Amino acid sequence: MSDGTPGRKGACRGRCDRRGQAVVLLVMLSAIVSQAPADAREEASIGNMLQLADAVRHPIDEGVIQVRATVEKPGEAPLVSDLEVFVQGQDRVLTVFRSGPLEGRRILTVGKKVWLLIPDVVRPIPISANQRLLGGVSISDIARLSFASDYDARLLRNDDLIGGDSCRVLELSARTRKASYASGTLWIGRKDGLPRQAELALPSGKPARTVHFEAYDHESARPILKRMRIVHLLPSEHGMQTILEFTGYESRALAVDLFDPDRARNAS
Repeated sequence: MSDGTPGRKGACRGRCDRRGQAVVLLVMLSAIVSQAPADAREEASIGNMLQLADAVRHPIDEGVIQVRATVEKPGEAPLVSDLEVFVQGQDRVLTVFRSGPLEGRRILTVGKKVWLLIPDVVRPIPISANQRLLGGVSISDIARLSFASDYDARLLRNDDLIGGDSCRVLELSARTRKASYASGTLWIGRKDGLPRQAELALPSGKPARTVHFEAYDHESARPILKRMRIVHLLPSEHGMQTILEFTGYESRALAVDLFDPDRARNAS
């Protein structure tokens, strides 16, 4: 008995240890397997959020957007301009100042190239990457910004308050070094999935813009952005903000000449 009992106890102890290890391994494997779909679902959910944030800001792929821009600077009277923004996909944007202090001027964006077109100047004036971040030119840069195409995102927090609305908070990082804004933070409403606020920073990490998405409307049963406010944070624009009111969207085919630097000045 004395010889057999210890043997059985030893065998049981060995089998129990192996069973315990097997249970732990199964639990670990189960956790890994169950986590993979959760991560995939979260990634897909973030992708969907970014696409919706773009869709309400870019409700037409080709056509004309009517915009009223109000620029406010400390100690100065507000400057109001009426603009027409001609868009063709994400890579072609022509902003035409129809009234206000910049009346007659045009800003043309084709891919990564930007030109300023002035009525009395024959040649288009190329605009550098740094100049694109300043003044009226930055309106075009913000308008063509695409969260889904230009940025990778991860969820920072699942509940934050913006204007009394509960929001998910996403951290943005640009996919290429050529992006005007290298990083940022985006707040998206939990109930409706609409963007509420974005903070954008330069490659240096310096804050450049805070964008407030302030009002939405519905057209053909889908939400569209009606008003946003851009707070300029660069030292040369301290205290400046631009309010953009989107007064009309018209989807229609556009002439090729609109996006030719040598012809866009005369295209209507």
